[in-house]
Amino acid sequence: MEFKGWDGFEDLLKACGYTNSNKDNNSKKDCKNNSTNMGCNDILNGFQSLNPELFIVIGEILGNIVAGSIPFNVQNAIGNWLQLVGQVIETYNAQQQYFQGGPGRYFNPIYYNVNNPFCSSNSTSSTQNTSSSDNNKKIKALEDRINQLTDEIEKLKNKINK
Repeated sequence: MEFKGWDGFEDLLKACGYTNSNKDNNSKKDCKNNSTNMGCNDILNGFQSLNPELFIVIGEILGNIVAGSIPFNVQNAIGNWLQLVGQVIETYNAQQQYFQGGPGRYFNPIYYNVNNPFCSSNSTSSTQNTSSSDNNKKIKALEDRINQLTDEIEKLKNKINK
């Protein structure tokens, strides 16, 4: 098979595994008709189906192309401006997450995997209901049991060596 190049940037992306998620008109109609799936579509020619590694490579290639064709003082100004744009987007996103989710929880080990839908709710609810004194008693009992097992192992080693 002979390589004849790409017709455009989208052909390069397709060769790297990118698929345009907005070309499926049936799924768009279903989402628009169902109010519970509001916002389920990616932006037009968006990046939802783009491999993260490819996304980074595209940015690196564009950065090298732009940097190689402009003077260093302009590179600095454009680079700083792009960083500012990125920080504004991240700040907007953080505020949006805070608005939607509230202040959240303070760190506590009982919240381990509490929002993970792939973990069973039984394991998280049982750990949430136990108090810290119960946990301390359980930890102490486990430590005692480990010490007993360690002693037994040492006794067995001594018997084997004799």
